[in-house]
Amino acid sequence: MERLDLDLSRPPPLPGTVEECHRVIEALWRALGEFQQIQARVEELEEQLALGSDNSSQPPSQDSPKKRAERKGKRPTGRKKGAQVGDPRHERALVPAEAVDEVRHYFPHGRCECGGSVAVRGFRPHQVFDLPEIRYRVVEHRVYEGRCGWCGEKHQGRLPDEVPRGQMGPGLVAWIGLMTGRYHLSLREVEALLEEQWGLRFSLGAISQSQIPLQAWLGPVYNQIGEAVRKALIAHADETRHYRGRSIYWLWALTTDQMAYFLTHYSRGKGAAGELLGDFQGILVTDRHGAYNDHPQDSHQYCWAHLIRNLERIAGRKGQAGEDGERLLRAARLTVHCGKLWQQSHYPSDRYRRRLERIKALFRRELEQAAQRHGDNKTGRSCRKLLDDFPRFWTFLDHPGVPMTNNTAERALRPYVIWRKTSFFSQSHRGDCFRPMILSLVETCKRLKTGVYQTLRTICAQGMAEGEVTFRLPLPEPQPLPVASP
Repeated sequence: MERLDLDLSRPPPLPGTVEECHRVIEALWRALGEFQQIQARVEELEEQLALGSDNSSQPPSQDSPKKRAERKGKRPTGRKKGAQVGDPRHERALVPAEAVDEVRHYFPHGRCECGGSVAVRGFRPHQVFDLPEIRYRVVEHRVYEGRCGWCGEKHQGRLPDEVPRGQMGPGLVAWIGLMTGRYHLSLREVEALLEEQWGLRFSLGAISQSQIPLQAWLGPVYNQIGEAVRKALIAHADETRHYRGRSIYWLWALTTDQMAYFLTHYSRGKGAAGELLGDFQGILVTDRHGAYNDHPQDSHQYCWAHLIRNLERIAGRKGQAGEDGERLLRAARLTVHCGKLWQQSHYPSDRYRRRLERIKALFRRELEQAAQRHGDNKTGRSCRKLLDDFPRFWTFLDHPGVPMTNNTAERALRPYVIWRKTSFFSQSHRGDCFRPMILSLVETCKRLKTGVYQTLRTICAQGMAEGEVTFRLPLPEPQPLPVASP
């Protein structure tokens, strides 16, 4: 670019010839073009600095301190923390008498200071809860051998089928699976906790090897969960990063309110999504990730929480783009508000439905105007993409009972995200297979309100004694969707 050397202390001299005028004009146009590029770049960088969990897919843990303070959004009330005056009391309920392990009696003195005798009329229970002294239990199985007195043939006893062939019993293997899959401890932390709490010393390799038979025993229950989820009428799907060493894999989740099925895959594309969904024919709720778009459009619901975050990003831009984003954002929030009221009313009338249809028409009109107004810039492209995806945002209108958000799948993935941060990732194909299995069992038991440890112990006991696990979870049968009254 040709530079113009101007002395700002006095007016610049006028160009003397037509060629000089053309040269100055061309230089000014080039300078204007570069200025516009710099301005666009500055706006882009400012938009990136403003990104957070409220306007992008960035997790809340990566928000800046300012964003976290803004996210709380509550003004201080001036009251102290904790219970307030007038709040109802919450006290631990007393354990029934038959469940008490020991009773100790404390009587008053038999005679009062005035000289009269004291008659006992009742007592006030005071129960103290404590943990017992814990110790591991060792059973030594002695297998004897002998020889025949006539022919000298050697004879040896044999262990019963229910006796484990290794040094770990079903309770210990189940406990290790619980510590890793439910409480997200690394193997080194499990090794330390075994010694600290139980006085047991097992090597890191032995603890890792205990997951090999557990993985095989979990297979039938894992397959049961997968088959049941794929038969559900409504399911939620999502994915997050899974690391094997330095390689990036993906953990996929297909969940309902009662079940959660996980799968690890090297890809985040349509092939992996197809492997996760299998023969699923119900209504699928997801974010806007394109890998799920092979699912039929009329039974695919996009998450409105993700849409609102996308619109928050547009609304944060300057000029006309920000104004259009604000209008679209208000329409989206109004849709979610009316949708919640419609769901809370259990769909008895068409009042909220008619209101949602009007908002739907308004929302589409605003999108079309914004797409036409902004052309090929990023706001225009975003609006045109939303128009292409528009039918997938309104499936809940045709199928009452379909959630408007994908929170069910995101809550299922959250424990794994925490585990991923506190562990050393997966180091082998065996680890890639074990994690989705244990996560599927743990999350399903939590949703069914079934004890995870007792379930694991039953599975391990069957696997050690019989070699085949016949235990199955009490999974619910699919329930029909509510139907809106005419």
